[in-house]
Amino acid sequence: MTGPPCPPGICGANVPPLIGSILTGTGLTLPQAAAALEQGRPLQLTDVQRRIVERWAEEQLAAAPR
Repeated sequence: MTGPPCPPGICGANVPPLIGSILTGTGLTLPQAAAALEQGRPLQLTDVQRRIVERWAEEQLAAAPR
């Protein structure tokens, strides 16, 4: 007999890609990961995490004073 499915979230089977500004499983903040990607360093990011970092970097560039 099986139990109920595990609920999503931090205690469930589906760990969120981001907690605060830390990318889950990497120990990197969004700014650190963006800098690493810009430098061409390889990062072990999920597709969702990579999109989050890229979007964050785009928003920072758009918000920068000109």
